[in-house]
Amino acid sequence: MAAISLVAFDLDDTLYPERAFVRSGFRAVSAYLVRAGMVDRPVEADLEAAFDAGVRGRTFNHVLEALDVEPSEKFIRDLVDVYRSHRSPYGFVRPDIRLHPDADRALADLRARGFHLGLISDGPLDAQKVKVDALGLAERLDAVVLTEALGREFRKPHPRAFRDLAERLGVPPGACVYVADNPSKDFQGPAAAGWRPSIRVRRPGGLYGDAPLSEPRLVAATVSSLDGLAGLLESLSCPK
Repeated sequence: MAAISLVAFDLDDTLYPERAFVRSGFRAVSAYLVRAGMVDRPVEADLEAAFDAGVRGRTFNHVLEALDVEPSEKFIRDLVDVYRSHRSPYGFVRPDIRLHPDADRALADLRARGFHLGLISDGPLDAQKVKVDALGLAERLDAVVLTEALGREFRKPHPRAFRDLAERLGVPPGACVYVADNPSKDFQGPAAAGWRPSIRVRRPGGLYGDAPLSEPRLVAATVSSLDGLAGLLESLSCPK
């Protein structure tokens, strides 16, 4: 099997902490609600508390109704758009997110060693685009594939994004590896595309850090940091 030459990364909770985008989106929504006169005080803390309590899907409704505000369905959709894009009628707020320090170091190290670097990420397209831009990833990677741009039917675990990325960069599947965190959807796609077994990242506090790994054969190694990734890739490339 060919030595690993293409390393593709997941985005959320792999290269940066996803909760940072959640907090940043809540700040953008809170600022919009205050400017729009819907609330008389910031509600960022209320939104975070609801999220931390496990409220999903109706977070905005939950907080506004607790403040005796009855939002329309359209207004909730508007808030979702503000959360994802960080853009409202009052302007754009740059997402307050940064790469994990170890991810920053790993990207620089792998680039210096001559690896091809890519990104494959699920999620609402407008949100993923602003994340990639805020993190400066387009300038640091050879290719970015956002599955929503291909069509919702091609979200992970569908293998198309992995096939497309390898073909775009001219790398055989057996020389490709994916680095990601979510065992429910991240590792089946690259395996179906003929890639090597993936590397799982289990970060403390990550949303999927405690998720069970149901198919161990799809993962070659599990790490808690991307420091030392180049050495791990070298060891995985060596024939047994």
